[in-house]
Amino acid sequence: MTQDLSSLQAIEMKTFDTSGLAAGYATLNGSGFSDDVKVLKIYNGSTVAVTVSYDSGVTDQDYFPVGATQILDIQANHANNSAYGSGTLNGRAGQVIMGKGSAGTGSIYIIGYR
Repeated sequence: MTQDLSSLQAIEMKTFDTSGLAAGYATLNGSGFSDDVKVLKIYNGSTVAVTVSYDSGVTDQDYFPVGATQILDIQANHANNSAYGSGTLNGRAGQVIMGKGSAGTGSIYIIGYR
């Protein structure tokens, strides 16, 4: 069966158990996205806050307090390819999201749609 590209396309959800968090960065979404992502949702269902990096742990770029939900509509933003702002941005297949903090209970859920 071929994939219907005109329908909702969810990417497999990744779950990270926060008991594995530490002061150094850990990969939250395994080996990365299985496909390009246009809408990204992250829910911190754990008992600890998490600092997040989208550039392989080089830079602290976001912070998710306990119970936070972050929804990024990546396709709504445009690449700076020309004076007209053409070209949509995507979370690329294989891109990892990293997090650090203190060990807790519960999980972080990373959901993507293309």
